[in-house]
Amino acid sequence: MIIELLGIAALLFGLFFSFVGVVGVIRMPDMYTRLHASGKVAVLGLFGLLVGTSILMPSITLKALALGLFILLTVPVASHAIAASEYRRQELIGELVGMQEEKDIDMESIDVTGYLSRSSVKDIIEANARTSQSDSN
Repeated sequence: MIIELLGIAALLFGLFFSFVGVVGVIRMPDMYTRLHASGKVAVLGLFGLLVGTSILMPSITLKALALGLFILLTVPVASHAIAASEYRRQELIGELVGMQEEKDIDMESIDVTGYLSRSSVKDIIEANARTSQSDSN
């Protein structure tokens, strides 16, 4: 009886933190705080759910432990990759806006995917211009 109550309490703990994570993603003002809410709080929610299911169903304890370890190792890496990508995107937008003010550049025609491989904005614009010239020939 007490073990079942502990399992249910752990499940409720996990559900609470999962709910708080969802509310945080909806209510937070910018991408970085939303990422924090989804990354940090959801891990607590998942661990609560895993502990609760391990208590209620002891046969899956090893699987839950493996899943918890996997989540513990991958969620911070994924959150960092998403944050770094957003930071690079913001840098690129700032550079492109500054260049657009200097020259008359059509922002719609620039393919910015090369920037993710650390190309400079000028290289991207030059490559786009070469592609446009070869397409017109």
